[in-house]
Amino acid sequence: MSDGWTIQEIAHSEYHGHNHYFYLGKRAPVVKLSDEKLIKQYAGYTLIEKDLRSVLVWLTEIEKIDPQPLTRYETPQLMDLVKGYFVAALTFYGKCFTTSKGRGIKYDRIDVPEEHRSTHDKIMEMRHNFTAHSGIGFESVKVSLVLHPDINSDTKPKLYTELKQPDFDHELLEKMIVVVKLLQEKSKVKRENVGEKFLNEVVLPEGKFNWYLKGTYDSFITPENISFDFKKPEVK
Repeated sequence: MSDGWTIQEIAHSEYHGHNHYFYLGKRAPVVKLSDEKLIKQYAGYTLIEKDLRSVLVWLTEIEKIDPQPLTRYETPQLMDLVKGYFVAALTFYGKCFTTSKGRGIKYDRIDVPEEHRSTHDKIMEMRHNFTAHSGIGFESVKVSLVLHPDINSDTKPKLYTELKQPDFDHELLEKMIVVVKLLQEKSKVKRENVGEKFLNEVVLPEGKFNWYLKGTYDSFITPENISFDFKKPEVK
């Protein structure tokens, strides 16, 4: 990073520790935090921001595809992909407003800027009645018994279905991107504020020496218990 810190993410099936951190190439001790209320909030906002970031990726992919009215008939597989992106976006957006024991925090309708709440309501309606449940107004199927044109024919009648199910909502897509970006920035600000509060009210009062005593280097990476070549990253 530009401030001299380097983060080395450890990806190994037998490794259950934390990432490794370096400042100007020198390994830094780490204190694992989990039980503090502020840290749980910090982690919660991190997860919300990540969900919203994923939502933006999926909505942007739909924009790139740019489905047209006849795309469903010309390239049905492409529209199935669009539907997958849209359902994923609705689902993850809804997660941010749903109570979760693991996450501990969530957004409420009041967290959405007032001028965008009607868009939020439409998103949540589609999430509840289309992606999570079968809702009236969003999907339907009619079954028709089709008879041979000639009444004297012995041809067996046919059953045909007329399915109505949305792939995505073009108008909602554009408005949803605006709302998601606003909430994503809100998550970053909230996380930063919680982080500053923890540093100022918990870390600094306990004193630097106390935290260095708690700091640890993970001992997993040794020549005896690892088989791949592990190199210290270059500082960029």
